[in-house]
Amino acid sequence: MAGSSLQKEVQNGLAVLSLGDMKKSDKSIEVVDKSQPTHQTYKVLPPKDVHTDKRDVNAIRTTVTHTASVVDRWIAEVYTDFRNKLKNLVVGLDIEWSRKSRENFSRNKVAVLQLCLSTRCLIFQISRCDEIPESLADFLSNESFIFVGAGIDGDAHKLWVDYGLYVGITEEVGSLAAYKLTKTIGEYRESGFYKAGLKNLAKDVLSLDLPKERKIQTSNWNVSFLTEQQIEYACLDAFVSFKLGIHLRGRPNLTHVDERRSQPKKFFKDSSEPKKAEEEGTEQVSDKANGTKSKQEAKQVSEKKTNGTKSKR
Repeated sequence: MAGSSLQKEVQNGLAVLSLGDMKKSDKSIEVVDKSQPTHQTYKVLPPKDVHTDKRDVNAIRTTVTHTASVVDRWIAEVYTDFRNKLKNLVVGLDIEWSRKSRENFSRNKVAVLQLCLSTRCLIFQISRCDEIPESLADFLSNESFIFVGAGIDGDAHKLWVDYGLYVGITEEVGSLAAYKLTKTIGEYRESGFYKAGLKNLAKDVLSLDLPKERKIQTSNWNVSFLTEQQIEYACLDAFVSFKLGIHLRGRPNLTHVDERRSQPKKFFKDSSEPKKAEEEGTEQVSDKANGTKSKQEAKQVSEKKTNGTKSKR
């Protein structure tokens, strides 16, 4: 976990190593810049191939921040750099939170939101930000984009409940793998893809060895300064989600009884919660300052939510 020594490193900065140095030392994460008060930048190497034990040499440039203006800039760069590919743009999405205690599996609010496209990743310490950027709310709700991940519907629900952030279009990579890689309903059920976690999907679909240490997963994500182990963990979860989305969406559909299930869907598309709340006279408050729904509304929606929300844990 982050301690005083880590905070000192953040304040003083660290020497920057080249990607060549990373490869020589087999170090999977290196700092690029820790001198900025608003954010830190890292290079994270992708997971190793399970067969060759080698990594892709293209490092993931990772921005870690709790500052709204940095999120604004990161999103603006995405719109600029992908301006010709914005239709059906695939974005890896993941979140992290802290359990309230080791004995209690209930959770605190979402602490970290990760977004990944290609070899760029944003790690947003959302619980430590004074205001949610309007650019983030617009980005997540953009229905030209497809947000992919393991347990993505559960993640979208948590963002809605905790921050009123609406994720427009989601696609579950486990279900997508099952429908893309099996031919019959029997094979679909036997494959186990639809209920597989991210680590198994990375291995079985991409042949990648995704590190998933439980002590990192269950660590304190609400700290002011994330450790390098936490940063690598968070980055690779979003990166592998993105890689799975790109890989699987590029494969042809196999013969299936219900092809529609392999398609992305609107979050809350089949849910009547927002409409019911309005019909029952619940005031719908829009906070234009931060681009989110009110926390009161999110809580009321949560209370009506069924127990069908998937959990990635």
